[in-house]
Amino acid sequence: MITAFAAAAVLAFVVAAGVAWLVARNAAKLGLLDVPNERSSHETVTPRGGGIGIVAGVAVGIIFMSAAGIAQGRDLLVLLGGTAVLAALGAFDDRRSIPARYRLFIQLVVALVVAIVIGGPDRLPLPPPLDLPIGWLGVPLAVAWLMTVTNFYNFMDGIDGLASGQGFASCAGVIIGIWSLGAVELAVVLAAACTGFLVLNSPPARIFLGDVGSTSIGFAIAGLPLLAPPDGRPIALFGVAIGLSLFLLDPLETLVRLARAGRRIGVAHRGHSYQALASSRERQRAVTGGLVLAGLVLAIGGGLTYHLEWLAWPVLVLALATFAVERFLAGRARAAAGLGGQ
Repeated sequence: MITAFAAAAVLAFVVAAGVAWLVARNAAKLGLLDVPNERSSHETVTPRGGGIGIVAGVAVGIIFMSAAGIAQGRDLLVLLGGTAVLAALGAFDDRRSIPARYRLFIQLVVALVVAIVIGGPDRLPLPPPLDLPIGWLGVPLAVAWLMTVTNFYNFMDGIDGLASGQGFASCAGVIIGIWSLGAVELAVVLAAACTGFLVLNSPPARIFLGDVGSTSIGFAIAGLPLLAPPDGRPIALFGVAIGLSLFLLDPLETLVRLARAGRRIGVAHRGHSYQALASSRERQRAVTGGLVLAGLVLAIGGGLTYHLEWLAWPVLVLALATFAVERFLAGRARAAAGLGGQ
């Protein structure tokens, strides 16, 4: 089985890199060019839609493992189906912008179907003694979790290599958590596909993920803890949230700060902490590397909590402290640039 997993990972890596390269070569014909504006972190026209490579890599990897006789349960197939729908939606949006209300409605329907079919956590995904029973509220919580991660992940795809690097980091944590064969199966090929895409996406990027990549990666990662056994879903969800903490806290803090400043939430902006830190193309490599490394450490800690629940409080404190440091450094960067509360 280990050999099959390794071969599937190699296939996912090669296919993701190869397909992303093909998309980049044909971006003009496909209508997948990202023209920079005042809100962009890039300065030249750059191909987008490279997430098609990640989707293709994951698909080939999963098909290979199926052919190799590795069982794929119903829940994994449901999650893959939902991810495929959001990937198709993202690909269409990359070519022809879809109004936000329609995108959110489709995402809601997909998240609702996945949560109902697979099920949600039966307790709050918090460390003891805060892991209180929630009963039927587990499904609405799962829907909110899937929607939040999907859209926050899209918000965080703003500098080269960050979203794909975090995809690898989060999947590494799930592989360490090893709460189900299906979760490990998807995490292995998704991590490999994200790494393959990084060949072209590491700073300076030759192609961007696009919504086809950021939304599908976010949705897939959010769905991984739902593949745990029912009694293990709360701590699995907690572990994945710890690994994603910088991708959750940055957008949340940014939305609150902009709302308090009277800014319209739906308007494009450069108000995220990671954007303040990566204020120039020259700093992006260091910022991406630092944030992905922090995400990897947190994801590993989150994965370990599945088997060592006593780690839950320490890793939660570590996650909050890590974001506090990022927020402090971003505040200093804004002050130095004269941006104030933006």
